[in-house]
Amino acid sequence: MNARRRGTLLLLLAIGSFQCLWAQEAAPVSPQEAGQAEIDKQVKLNKSILLEGKDERTRMDAATLLLLSESREARRDVLDVLRDPNNPAARAAVCRAIVAARDNRRQIAGKEEFVEPLMALLSTENDPLRAELAAQALLIFTYESIQRRLETLISDANTPQTARLNAVRALKYQPDERAVFKLIGLLGSPVPGVDEESRKALATLGVAVPTDSNEVGALSEALQRRGPEALLKNPEIMRNWLISRENRVRELTASVAAWEQRHMVLLGRLYDVQPDEKTRSDFLAQQLNSVEPGVKLWALGKLEEMRKGTGKSKLSEQVENILLGLISHRDKRVRLKTASLLSLTWELNSTTQLLDQLQVEEDPEVRHGLFVALGNVCYYASLPTSGVKVPDEVRRRTLDLAVRFLNVPDADKTRSGADVIWRLLEQDGLKPEEIEVYLKALASRYGQVRPEANHGLRAELLGAMARLCAERSKCRVQAAKLFGPVFEQALGDELETVRQAALDGLVNIDKATAMRRARSGLVDDSGTAVRLKVIDLAGEVGGQEDLDWLSKRLAAEGEGEPAWQAVLKILRRSAADLVGQWVDAAEADPAKWSVERRGSLLVLLEQKAQGENKPEKVREARTRLFCLYASSGDTARALELANAMWEAAKDGPERSALMAGLLDRCLEAANPAADLVGGLVEKLLSVHDLVADGPVAKSLGAFLKAPPATADPNAVLTRLRQIKVEQPEARKGWRKQLLEWEAFANARKPEDLEKVSN
Repeated sequence: MNARRRGTLLLLLAIGSFQCLWAQEAAPVSPQEAGQAEIDKQVKLNKSILLEGKDERTRMDAATLLLLSESREARRDVLDVLRDPNNPAARAAVCRAIVAARDNRRQIAGKEEFVEPLMALLSTENDPLRAELAAQALLIFTYESIQRRLETLISDANTPQTARLNAVRALKYQPDERAVFKLIGLLGSPVPGVDEESRKALATLGVAVPTDSNEVGALSEALQRRGPEALLKNPEIMRNWLISRENRVRELTASVAAWEQRHMVLLGRLYDVQPDEKTRSDFLAQQLNSVEPGVKLWALGKLEEMRKGTGKSKLSEQVENILLGLISHRDKRVRLKTASLLSLTWELNSTTQLLDQLQVEEDPEVRHGLFVALGNVCYYASLPTSGVKVPDEVRRRTLDLAVRFLNVPDADKTRSGADVIWRLLEQDGLKPEEIEVYLKALASRYGQVRPEANHGLRAELLGAMARLCAERSKCRVQAAKLFGPVFEQALGDELETVRQAALDGLVNIDKATAMRRARSGLVDDSGTAVRLKVIDLAGEVGGQEDLDWLSKRLAAEGEGEPAWQAVLKILRRSAADLVGQWVDAAEADPAKWSVERRGSLLVLLEQKAQGENKPEKVREARTRLFCLYASSGDTARALELANAMWEAAKDGPERSALMAGLLDRCLEAANPAADLVGGLVEKLLSVHDLVADGPVAKSLGAFLKAPPATADPNAVLTRLRQIKVEQPEARKGWRKQLLEWEAFANARKPEDLEKVSN
């Protein structure tokens, strides 16, 4: 209680004492009567001040005296004030007095009598501020004692909307998890305003409300597991929901953040209007020298954006020098952000500064960031193309730090340690005995991770070991010798990612050996990623023995296309006879084979036959491919293939026989493609005339005179009429034959033509 309030209370007590003394002089009374009279007069005076006081503080002081008085009459007067709607200022003063008494842990006699008037006030008050005061005053009761009343106000359809919303707002003050769950249960309520007020209340509590209604149940389950106290951190926060002092701190913090954000926006605008890269760099250098950590962080963020962009702008010498100094800045955020930026700035040799700061850094998060940056700088410096070189001693010190990080319990730090080890060992520059130490450290750390503790970490450690066995690794022979047995054992692990990483390691060591190992137990692995890896490996180094199980995967979802590509790769390494067997199998069951896959097999058969100098098989493959294109309606590719076959054939009878054979294949279809037939005849006429008793004329004549029931000979005849020859006099046979076919068509009965067209 401050000095002014104490003075007011003393004044009220003095006035009451003076009146009591005057009354004693006027009429002698017993000590008991005098004491009661004094109390009664004080009560009346305080009530008068409560009802008629000119300022809020005076009214609240009077309400406090009445509330804490032992007099039954004083409590009755306070209750009467709470029930009287004609003096809202006095009612608010009583609520404030109740809140203050609770905050100061003062006992209120007969407080159970306040339940009904406070609930009545909450249900009738239209002013939001006074309703909030009533809600806070209810904190003198346990939630059990008012739960039914609050929830009835919310659920009763006859309750006015204002009363419902007041009750919803009151829930957020209650230090009880049932109130929190009730607010969650009100989300999505059809009652106007209830959903909105519930969300506001939960936001005040610090509960992030999902926008998706399907996730509300998950939020409730999470709170039930952890309890609201785990979310709110401080149980006292539900006592009065941030008393005025805490509210003011939050407001000031928000105000500072808002002004800082405005400042950053202005800095961004100034940065954007800089005319060129040099002025932008100078501007950022100026901000990096600012005394405000927030401004430094903004500038560091801009530099990071530049480094991550497509241009990867080189930092100026001035900026680089400032960055090196910021590694040891007093603000943790600045040090951490600087470390992140230096990990991207590999052309700047910052190893000395990073190592020096690592020796004195106490913050674990910053220490981790500095180490990651050091590892990146050392890695890029070790690349053959790097213009930055670091001493071997720095590299060794970095590797020693990596082993320390590798062996800490934190999984993220372990990953970072493993990452730095494989990156630095991948390059040349260390002696075999030195390399052996770090390789064993990796294997040892993998063995220490319990399977049930961190599945992901075990897979990542195996991944680092696998990369050290790859071709680009300078220590792959040493690594393969040490890690090979580890990979073998891990193939039987229950976790898919571990088996996959182990298989990667064996593949990096020797693909053929890995394939033999995979055939014995991983072809039908339960993990999709493992099966896909085996399929891919079969495509690279597999043989004829793998075609059987691959064929069973051709129709599997997610595996069909990879399996097909693996089959093609194996067949490309096989003889034409084996490819021919696959072609026969595909044509025997066309429903299971797409046109594209059958076409790929025939193209491969043609290539294999050419390579083995088997012209008959070449012609056969091309003919079958032509038929495939023709039957699938791909006229363009069919004609392209026919032209290739034409060019490969000899002049004269051989070409005529070729075209006749292709025409026969076309005309055997249920409804031959007129454009394809016309294209073949056109190709023949470009070189030869049509001989009446030749194979081409006989094939066409037979089709036009006795077409299949489903074919339209008029469409073919129409296409033949469209053929134009360059030397008509040299193609008399063609002209004569065409006239005969047209005469035959005109002589047909109308009902026959109608039947064909239908």
